[in-house]
Amino acid sequence: ARQSAPAAAEPPKADGAPFAAKPKAPEGDAPEAPRKQGAPKFGGKSGGFLPEEIEGVTPEQLNKCKVALFKTFQDEGVKAARAKQAELRKEAEYASDDEKKNLRPQFEEAALDLRKATKEAMLAADDELTADVVDKVLDVVEERMKQRMQQGAQQNGKKK
Repeated sequence: ARQSAPAAAEPPKADGAPFAAKPKAPEGDAPEAPRKQGAPKFGGKSGGFLPEEIEGVTPEQLNKCKVALFKTFQDEGVKAARAKQAELRKEAEYASDDEKKNLRPQFEEAALDLRKATKEAMLAADDELTADVVDKVLDVVEERMKQRMQQGAQQNGKKK
């Protein structure tokens, strides 16, 4: 149901252009609390796929890797590798156990292709990153993903 309310006064617009005026920050004594370095910006799940520290990777390199990792989502090679994995998952969804065993080499190949494409895209995104640093970061990402998949499988098993 639609409720009618008196129209609020609109904030002034610069030169009549819509969305041109920036809203003012609320005036108050409490400034926004600074976010801890590496803490999730939007609160969400703790930590994402990267920890705050990785052995052998400087904080500066880690931040550059985070930026490069986000850029990989726009890379065509990475998109193609992800699509291949998604296609395999769909194929395996209704497959018998024997068929799933036969798909294992294809899944492993798809995972290697995705890692290779991601590594290439990260290195292309930032010239200062080295293959060694990117490998260390991708190792941690893969390990965390495996842990989360195992946790998800355990939780799904408890629900049944």
